[in-house]
Amino acid sequence: MENPNIPSLAVTKEESPSWMLGSVAKCIRTLKTFTVNRPEWTLTQLSKELSISKSTMVNILKTLESFGYIQKLPNQHYRLGIELLELSYHIRASLPILHSAIPIMEEIQRQSGQIVYLTIPKKGKAFYLQSVNPGNRNISYSITGRCTLMHCSCCGKIMLSEMSEEMVDLIIDTYGLPRFTTTTITKREALKAELQTIRDRGYAIENCEEFPNVKGVAVPICSSNRLLGSLSLTGSVLSMPDENMVQYATLLANGANLLASNEEFFPKCDPYP
Repeated sequence: MENPNIPSLAVTKEESPSWMLGSVAKCIRTLKTFTVNRPEWTLTQLSKELSISKSTMVNILKTLESFGYIQKLPNQHYRLGIELLELSYHIRASLPILHSAIPIMEEIQRQSGQIVYLTIPKKGKAFYLQSVNPGNRNISYSITGRCTLMHCSCCGKIMLSEMSEEMVDLIIDTYGLPRFTTTTITKREALKAELQTIRDRGYAIENCEEFPNVKGVAVPICSSNRLLGSLSLTGSVLSMPDENMVQYATLLANGANLLASNEEFFPKCDPYP
């Protein structure tokens, strides 16, 4: 069964614009094949997955390996290379919005004691630009750079609530509404009812819909003419009682208003599939 979190990587000649360099596109498609759920591939698997001949696939992998973007393991499997981490560092260091956002997020974290996230809409998903974690907690990993489906998180639902019904339908049609926990919303009508509640309330709540025992609250970041992203808090069920949600939402809204004044600093990307 095709993973709804992974877009199709097949690109036909008819779909490719005339200016696109086929060799570069194949290299990028190869890199994008590696995911958290599938971190290793063999030559044969990549060739089949991307509909690229083995001889061409060998040259692509050798090229990427020479730059450190791919590494070949002793078992003849391939993984992403550590040079990509350096690129990631340069990207994050050069994003102007993070210079403005991080002090705001740190203050929100200090006052709330929860994890704070800055996300943006990216091709119908929620893309995590930055997180600020409590210093007294054991955070196993950062999810900066992660893309997640929108229907199961507070940051995703708040961004959906700012979109037109046509765009919401497009996102649902593209990715579906897969279940992650017993509380995940998996029906179109139920999600649209939830989005209306969010619009009326002004903030979104996540009730263990993506991960068990994780709750969250999010507010939108909007300029005068477009959705920029969202600010959210997440924590455990015990650390985020329902009676604190309004207080958290107010804290986030104050930060979101400050960030909205820096619209030109937000990275440009297509918010829809």
